[in-house]
Amino acid sequence: MAEFVELYSGNYPRLQYYVLTLLPSAGDAADVLQETSLVLWKKFDSFESGTNFFAWACKIARLQAMKYRQRQGRAARLFEIHVMEVLAEEANDEEFGRTPPLPVLKSCLERLAESQRSLILRRYLPGMTVKLLATELGRSANSLSHSLGRIRRVLLECIKRKLAQEAAGR
Repeated sequence: MAEFVELYSGNYPRLQYYVLTLLPSAGDAADVLQETSLVLWKKFDSFESGTNFFAWACKIARLQAMKYRQRQGRAARLFEIHVMEVLAEEANDEEFGRTPPLPVLKSCLERLAESQRSLILRRYLPGMTVKLLATELGRSANSLSHSLGRIRRVLLECIKRKLAQEAAGR
């Protein structure tokens, strides 16, 4: 039990980020994260000690997210499965799966066009969902999800560049 708690608590922030990339809303992600936590606990005896706990947990989280989407039906299908796969791969990236340092994220946010920055910041206001924001903007949730995905990819590339520059001593 101690090993599970140590591994789970050490990987929880990354796992939470990973699940958030797979689903359209923070509420959905919270539900799936809770389900994933239970499955991880129940199946921990099948985990090989000394292997990559985060990779193992991501496989389970991905399956839980897909099951959740199937149970939710059309309402949860704001983007195609292949988009979910790409986001999952990006979130599972060992080097960039961690939360970036705040100054790096802030710098990259400042480089966005005002409309993009406003959109991404509004999306992450407490209680805001893609569906609610889409309604406010008079757009479809699917269209908004695609726009947010593009903005996130631009931010991710900016963060990767800045972190690489920092690592190179620039």
